[in-house]
Amino acid sequence: MGESLPTSVSIFSSIEPGEAGELQRLLHPESLENGRVLFREKTPGEAMWILGPGAEVSVSATPPKAKRPVVIAQARDGETVGEMALIDDGPRSATAVVTRSGPANRIDAAEFRPVRDAFRPVAYKILRQICKELCGRLRTTSARIAPSSIGAGKPSGLVVGPRHATAEEIDEFPPFRGLPQVVKLALSQKLRPVHTDFDQPIFSEGAEGDSAYFLVDGEVSVQRNGQILTTLQAGAMFGLISVIDHGRRSAGCVSKGPARLLQLSKADFDSLFSSGNRFAFQIVDLASRQLVAHLRSANELLRGPGGTASVSAAGTSAQGALGAQDAGPEIIPLELELELEPTAAPGLRR
Repeated sequence: MGESLPTSVSIFSSIEPGEAGELQRLLHPESLENGRVLFREKTPGEAMWILGPGAEVSVSATPPKAKRPVVIAQARDGETVGEMALIDDGPRSATAVVTRSGPANRIDAAEFRPVRDAFRPVAYKILRQICKELCGRLRTTSARIAPSSIGAGKPSGLVVGPRHATAEEIDEFPPFRGLPQVVKLALSQKLRPVHTDFDQPIFSEGAEGDSAYFLVDGEVSVQRNGQILTTLQAGAMFGLISVIDHGRRSAGCVSKGPARLLQLSKADFDSLFSSGNRFAFQIVDLASRQLVAHLRSANELLRGPGGTASVSAAGTSAQGALGAQDAGPEIIPLELELELEPTAAPGLRR
């Protein structure tokens, strides 16, 4: 496994032949022995492992007040263990123990970080694949915390103009003003202006995610299960996560009267990403960090008394803060917070 990049390993699926050499320099082949502890819960994350043929790893965590850990996952050939270490330096949320010997490749966080900081495509292709896997986990966890009562959503019927956004329109969105001109030029070829004159659905809960939106002017309400969760103001970005992982919307968004937005389609985001556009890379970097933070929060909720969520969390602002409520009709799925994060975050201002 150290000499080739099997297509069965999902995080390598988008790596091109010309990038294989750079990836190989990050890989450290190992032989995992049965019983070896790869990492322990609450210790710093330092590496990720990609398991080879025959290798198996058990992942366990200890619920509050419990005397023994509980197995929460099993990883096998082609799967990854400890991938959060490549995203942030937070503590491990579980313990990983080898249950069946076999080969593996290790990627050290200390070696991956400089490649990511240099905006090398190979790092962000790996990050995006990790994002997709984390999105799947978070959607599953969110569904356990607060299942959606709505099935597949319907198209909104939102009319998007045929022309692309002008430089002036791009500068009207505050987080874009500080971007380099070359990045703005690329965005001007992808973003399209959208206008609403009245309360109008932008997308509905359960619908397939086909675009991300940047709110230039006006207000947008976020709704789930028929309840208004929060109201977005100018400068907010929403709808990004479904574009990254091609999943369905975790909530619906409706404009509150006249509003002006910029739309970035899934196809155009993929185009920016494939061309190595730094903005697209920064979006993936920001999303990956938020995914890890919210997945840890979601896991903590599920590890409350009785193995179910013990507090109620709701979207509060575009800053992505989790607010605990004393009494609420339901627990808002934590993935919603990812849909509300702003592009004004420091990571997009480099």
